[in-house]
Amino acid sequence: MSASIIFRKVFTKRKIKELYFSSIRYKSTSGIDKINRKVFEKNIDENIDIIYRKIKNGSYKFSPYREKLILRGSQKFPRVVSIPTIRDKLTLRALFEVLYHIYGSSSPFIHQIINEISLTLRVNLFDGVLRLDVKDFYPSINHEKLRRQIIKRIRKPEILQCIDNAIRQPTVQVSKRNENNRINKGVPQGLSISNILANIYFSQIDKKYSDKSNIRYFRYVDDILILGKCNELEMIRGEIENDCNNIDLKIHRDNTEKSTLCSIIDGFMYLGYEFKNQKVSVRKKSIDHLRESIIKLFTNYKYSNHQNIKHLKWTIDLRITGCIFNDTKYGWLFFFSQINDIQLLKSLDQFINKLIIRFNINPSEISFKKFTRSFHEITKNISNTSYIPKFDKYNISEKRRILRDIFEIKKSLMNSSNIEYLFNKMIYKTVKDLEKDLARIS
Repeated sequence: MSASIIFRKVFTKRKIKELYFSSIRYKSTSGIDKINRKVFEKNIDENIDIIYRKIKNGSYKFSPYREKLILRGSQKFPRVVSIPTIRDKLTLRALFEVLYHIYGSSSPFIHQIINEISLTLRVNLFDGVLRLDVKDFYPSINHEKLRRQIIKRIRKPEILQCIDNAIRQPTVQVSKRNENNRINKGVPQGLSISNILANIYFSQIDKKYSDKSNIRYFRYVDDILILGKCNELEMIRGEIENDCNNIDLKIHRDNTEKSTLCSIIDGFMYLGYEFKNQKVSVRKKSIDHLRESIIKLFTNYKYSNHQNIKHLKWTIDLRITGCIFNDTKYGWLFFFSQINDIQLLKSLDQFINKLIIRFNINPSEISFKKFTRSFHEITKNISNTSYIPKFDKYNISEKRRILRDIFEIKKSLMNSSNIEYLFNKMIYKTVKDLEKDLARIS
């Protein structure tokens, strides 16, 4: 199907409205204009009409993005995330739909990557592993070179202009909202189209090295992993560095953790996983992060003026099991479901038992779910399990019970017309907390 046909199917008033209620409504953080969800929805038909009309005639203009800083530790600069206005977020989501139908998934599936690495290691054809990290990947993307890649598949001016306008908008502090200096390099991080544009930009390099028969090549965003023969990998490193230089990207040479060449026998880490001697586990930092988040939940309960034991059980259980919401799997264990380190799962169950004693929780009053059982259900019985919460399948009475018992929303504030909204809103917040455990996997 051509880009023009896809564009016409996605950018209809009906489809745009569907995208708002399915993908934007519960993630509608205000942008630089400070317009919130309630204000936007009061004028939703007018907003959709503006998107539809201006995208069609090529006059749609994005507002500057609001700057949000994500801390990455005391030794690193914060990551700058760009927050669009709600109207722009909706426009970008529709644009993502167009790009997705043309190019496919914006990123390879992590589980597929990890599974292929494990299978490659079992075959035992290689003795070396090369890890490379692209320095300042998103901020370094050359707009003109990106456009040259895009026009190989997309010629429709309205799509090209929309992409161009989106990536040239600056990201500013709220106090400097009137600054509107268009940027000439880089793709803002945090937009729904950011990952897919980055993959388009890197696609020729991906194809070149994926086609080589003497190595196995993997990339996730800015992290590259190559399995091969030790005596060949140094030459491969130089070749990739040259290819990246040709598209204005640089490979870290001074980062000993991310840009390394070593023997497979010594073990290595990738995307939060740890590989050594056929064992696939989780790197220590990711385990520690999970443990800290669980301790924090127990601590908050202990020092709360109003201790809600049902809320504690619900939040701890979700940390253990994860959940399925909007047909998407969330949580630490879902992410690390490719491990074969059962001993780790047993140690995490023991860790929970120790916290129960430490925080004086009565075991007869409450029992938490198990990492070992959850892992089995996720990997062996996910389609039939009732052990893992599947919020998409909850009925109205179940949603009402969660709102009442867990989030303590008064009955007077719940009615048949707003239960769905309140439930989805609270679950989105919960899911956001689960994802914090995976904030930086690499």
